[in-house]
Amino acid sequence: MDSADRGDFDQGVNAGASVVRFRGFLRLAAGLLIAGSAMVLVFGWLLGIETFVRVRADYPAMVPETALVLMLGGIGLALTKIPAPRVSARSAGLLIVVVTASALVAPVNSEMFGKPDGFSIATSICSLLGALALLLWDTNDRAGLRNLRIMAESAGLLLASVCAIGYLLNAEALFAHSLFTRMSLLTTIGFLLFFVALLLRDPHQGWIQVLLAPESGSRLLRRLLPFMVFIPLLFFAFVEHSVGLGRDDEFRVAILTFSISVSVAMSAIFFTYLTNQSERRAQHARMVLLDSERARQAAELALSRSQRIEAMGKLVGGVAHDFNNSLTVIVGNLELLAEDPDPEARESYVKDAITASSQAAHLTRQLLAYGRKSRLEALPNSIDDLCETTLAMFRRICPSNIDIHTDLNAGRVVVLLDSANFQQALLNVLINARDAMEEEPGEIFVSTRATYLAAPTLSGYSDDGRLNPGNYVKLAVRDTGHGMDRATMEQATEPFFTTKEVGEGTGLGLSAVAGFCRQSGGGLRLESEPGVGTTVMMAFPQSSRLAAGGRLPHVEEDGPVSASRILIVDDEPGITRVMARQLQLDGHVVRVAQDAEQALSILEVEPLPDLIITDLMMPGPIQGNRLSEIIHDRYPGAKVLLMSGYESERRRNKLAETQAIAFLQKPIDRATLRVAVGRALAEK
Repeated sequence: MDSADRGDFDQGVNAGASVVRFRGFLRLAAGLLIAGSAMVLVFGWLLGIETFVRVRADYPAMVPETALVLMLGGIGLALTKIPAPRVSARSAGLLIVVVTASALVAPVNSEMFGKPDGFSIATSICSLLGALALLLWDTNDRAGLRNLRIMAESAGLLLASVCAIGYLLNAEALFAHSLFTRMSLLTTIGFLLFFVALLLRDPHQGWIQVLLAPESGSRLLRRLLPFMVFIPLLFFAFVEHSVGLGRDDEFRVAILTFSISVSVAMSAIFFTYLTNQSERRAQHARMVLLDSERARQAAELALSRSQRIEAMGKLVGGVAHDFNNSLTVIVGNLELLAEDPDPEARESYVKDAITASSQAAHLTRQLLAYGRKSRLEALPNSIDDLCETTLAMFRRICPSNIDIHTDLNAGRVVVLLDSANFQQALLNVLINARDAMEEEPGEIFVSTRATYLAAPTLSGYSDDGRLNPGNYVKLAVRDTGHGMDRATMEQATEPFFTTKEVGEGTGLGLSAVAGFCRQSGGGLRLESEPGVGTTVMMAFPQSSRLAAGGRLPHVEEDGPVSASRILIVDDEPGITRVMARQLQLDGHVVRVAQDAEQALSILEVEPLPDLIITDLMMPGPIQGNRLSEIIHDRYPGAKVLLMSGYESERRRNKLAETQAIAFLQKPIDRATLRVAVGRALAEK
């Protein structure tokens, strides 16, 4: 078999393609059987040319019955390609049975060449096995008959191979045995060709499929077979016919044993070589894969760094722009406050400076909300009530050419939300909807409803897969503005991305809304079409937490606060100085500590204060959350109030034991500080 054929074998064999792949070989085999048998009958037995029936003078000759059987076998192979293969194959098989029976009962006189040639037992067995294979040609749909056909073909090939080895090794004990007596070399070659062709007719069945399969094991077997089978025979035959060993059987056995040993050794070496080559190729493939993976990771890292740098550039530029505006207002008014002696003007300077400070604080909260770093006070709320409150505020800034339609159907379904941040998020969405309609008349539709969101739907609200299927409350805000194209919508939630003119927006509106939704356990989804409008949908998980009697919790108004002793722990002198002055103006006695160690030293030597206000992040080994734990352990009756300007996700996860402690988010104005201190002191 040449390299092209081996390439075909290595590509694999299947039921549909095998007939096409081996069609050339089957036609060649059928043609050789028919032509060779015809030459034996015509030139050998009719014209009397002995060369066509006997290869050597001391070898048996092919008798006419054998030639006729092989001719019918070749015809059967050829007729398997016609539209009715069952009738053709079976007809040839039946005729072979008839010829075989005739040869055994009434053989033709075959003494034309002066020797008692005849139809051997092995020839008759091979003929009947070939006939059985042709009779069972199209039985692939019946496993039992298919296996019987393969067994018949394999047995015929094995029987002919024994005689062929005898001729090859000049071992008369094989081809001159009573079983093989009068079976000629031409008969042996003919049956080998016939049974190989029968097996290759259906190469996807039986043991032949193992030899011809495309897997690596079959490829290795095809490479080893020449060393293990053919090379020992060829070596022994070469020694036998070229040197002439005579009748020394012991020497024959020694040569055969030596050739088999050499063949096995060569097979082992070749097998090891192939295994090593395979391991080297696998190792090389792994190294190439690792190099490719490293290159991919490096490219992704470079891309990620580039994207982070780009995002950082936008972030820094946006923050610098807005904070510089606020600082300009603050610094300018403070300078005017110091230089202008007019009391009435001073009041306006202070008011403008406080307003600018509030704007800067609001920008910080939006940044923290986008990064999910702000602390939310999630309480049970009715989303419909929160929407009505927010809409009441929005109507004051909404122009008269925009109509607001509401369809609030969430009912008394409860969600855990920070009401202030929710109202700010909804207000951002409503302002964006208002600005999208510019000076033209338009409409804004606000709707709520309780719904069940399945996994496919949640993919629109969360790309990171953190949302689980379940019951949600969906808030939708739809406008009839100019809408957004796909490119704009993909960047809409990025920080500091805005389509508004410079000075008209910070670009943190939708990014802060997205951060708030994620931090509240929900998600944000955008739908927009240019010229049609935009729909912003927020989804929040439902909660079963209700106050006693099925009502939402009600916060009592803060009453007057009596003078108390308060300890402030913070490493920023400016913060402690401002807070101490604010609390002292309310009548409190204030003590200040710069870190946790100093605070603990004060608590050991001085009377326990009524309230301790501590920052979360401070220098030294003891942080604010750990300080609160130590105070609660040493002084169970002490009251602690935490505050921070930045609270990371990792640090927040460590506050499991301090979640119940009240918390203040910096920056803290005087009114917020007064309320928080009053509530902390009023707790029992």
